[in-house]
Amino acid sequence: MARKKAGRGGGKPRDPNPADALRDFEATVERGLPTVAILRGEERYFRDQGVRVMVEAAKAAGLEICRHDGHDPEYDAARLLDDLSTGALFGGARCVVVHGAERIVVDRATHASPAIRDAMRARIEAGGEASGEGCLVLSAEKLRADHALAKAAKAAGGPIVGCRRLYDTPPPWNPDPRNAELVQWCAARARALGVRIDVGEAAFVVAATGNDLAAIEDQLQRLVGRGDDAVRELVPWTAGASTWDVADHIARGDLERASLGIESLFAGGASQRDGSRVIDRPGIVAQLITAIGAKLREAERGAAELRAGRGAAQAAAAAGVKGPKPAVLAFEKRLAARPPTAWTPMLEDFGALERRSRSGVSVDATDFLAFALRWRLRAPASGRPGGAPGDGSRPARTTMRR
Repeated sequence: MARKKAGRGGGKPRDPNPADALRDFEATVERGLPTVAILRGEERYFRDQGVRVMVEAAKAAGLEICRHDGHDPEYDAARLLDDLSTGALFGGARCVVVHGAERIVVDRATHASPAIRDAMRARIEAGGEASGEGCLVLSAEKLRADHALAKAAKAAGGPIVGCRRLYDTPPPWNPDPRNAELVQWCAARARALGVRIDVGEAAFVVAATGNDLAAIEDQLQRLVGRGDDAVRELVPWTAGASTWDVADHIARGDLERASLGIESLFAGGASQRDGSRVIDRPGIVAQLITAIGAKLREAERGAAELRAGRGAAQAAAAAGVKGPKPAVLAFEKRLAARPPTAWTPMLEDFGALERRSRSGVSVDATDFLAFALRWRLRAPASGRPGGAPGDGSRPARTTMRR
């Protein structure tokens, strides 16, 4: 997941860690049940955790729980409006819980209803002064801070909890994968479940599972009472990977990440932008061939500009790298990983693998691992890219059994 940086000079700060925000939210609810709470963000795991906190407190206060879900095929707008507008059975108070609220209260959404939005706003603005009103809990993947209900909740003192996804890459100033926010959460969750793992093992669980908190928790349940059994023996590899990320690791000579990515691709599938996965081997091979070829051809065109004495900006333009600044910076970093003379031999070596894949000859993970191994880079004592084996301009010798 992309990492937001804190702004400089009063810029927008990075979103707080949702796990910390939820602990603060739970403390708030323990002090007194709020009349409204909004949990918003892409991470359903955290939103559901916040809803459970509210529902448990509402049950303890004797409220009737009324649940609705904008994603449910049987969602009933009339019933929701009735729950918002009328009293509970036997004169009690209600806790109205709405999942998928963005589908109901956002203009042009699937079930958009001004009447329901107005009823919610009236309920929020009435607050504790309306006897028997109970509380309202909204869980939404997306709900802007300037939305009428968000502004009404803020004015009423109701908590609004950000439930973004956890960062699955470490901060650039501390690039050890074990420092990734997701890995740290996994280690903390393991301790809460009584699972004995260290942060390195937590990193493996995350790599094997992907950025899916519910799935990570299921994996941790496998480790309860594991004894001396190794985590790698108990946790199945289910994560997919992006072919473009793997291609980038191969191009930059990062053998550790490249090999892990190749394993993820062939074990868990190639992740697509729409959230789906390609799991058949021919499809994965075809996508990875395309991605690696594109990265190397970009670099080869850029390297030609560097050899001609031109700068990085001209190299990026010649390579056809456009768009947001991070894409250009990533290209420049990839290009700087090897001497300008290295890219043509690497592309020629890859061409042999590319032709094999398109001539009916079987190509699998071993072939990509062998290529990544031949063109790996190791940082020398100076810490600069390149170095043993070779200087990055020719492949290292490898002896591999097929």
